[in-house]
Amino acid sequence: MRAQEPAAHNQTRAPKQARRSVEGKTGLFSSAEVLLVKKDMGAIWAQKSQRSLLMALPLILAAVIPAVYFVAISLLPVAMGAKLPQALLAILPKYVNGLDYRQSWLVAFTDLLCPLLFLCVPILTAAASASYAFVTERESGTLESLLLTSVDAKAVFNAKVTSCTVLSALISGVAFVIFSITAVVADVFAGVPLFFSLDWLVMAFLMAPALSLFSVVFVGLIVTRVHSTGESLQTMGYLILPVAAIYLAQFTGIFRVNLLALLIISLILAILDVVLFNAAARGFAPEKLLEDEPNE
Repeated sequence: MRAQEPAAHNQTRAPKQARRSVEGKTGLFSSAEVLLVKKDMGAIWAQKSQRSLLMALPLILAAVIPAVYFVAISLLPVAMGAKLPQALLAILPKYVNGLDYRQSWLVAFTDLLCPLLFLCVPILTAAASASYAFVTERESGTLESLLLTSVDAKAVFNAKVTSCTVLSALISGVAFVIFSITAVVADVFAGVPLFFSLDWLVMAFLMAPALSLFSVVFVGLIVTRVHSTGESLQTMGYLILPVAAIYLAQFTGIFRVNLLALLIISLILAILDVVLFNAAARGFAPEKLLEDEPNE
């Protein structure tokens, strides 16, 4: 009988070990973090105003504004012999020299300004999502209740950053598909080569996700310094300004944001993401978040 006791003891230990493995890490995230990610994504999308904003942003930036421009450039009268400024022709693809005025402006808008419109989508959607996940929940007291549970602050922070970044990246992907359809239709009707290039691949799959994560951790970094969601949303301007400055400066003809520049910018953003994430995670502590309540 005694010889059978170790076997029976091992059998009783096996379910406990299995439960501990389920409750522990599942890949990069713990089971608690996975649940928090699902909770945050559902809570953000469940808010009618938040959902409307997240749906309207990609439609306006990736479809409405480009479509309005494409229609306007095809209908506006053009003077005989009109051409693009030489400074712009110098940074556009060589085939533009063989296009007419309307076609040239279509290519210039698609190559020089549409990337700015597209990159605003991950910035705005990430900042809007993070403002709700961090600041609005802090205002309503939900964040306080969550931090006072058995879930540690690191898990809460990781879950909120992940949920907001994933949601922003998904919306950015949808925006890229919407813009691609709009631009392809315009290119076909105008009789110009399709807009798609390696530059757009880098923007869609490297730069846009990096911008989403950067915007989320930036809001997470300042969560203890703002006292309302409105103040948090004002950070959108600071996040968009550097990107806008880079792309608008192209119209001076001094430089072009080419494939190499996009790769370098994406690498710099990835490094900044790691630095800001670590800094924001250190500041995301109950004693810092709860010592100065927003409603005071």
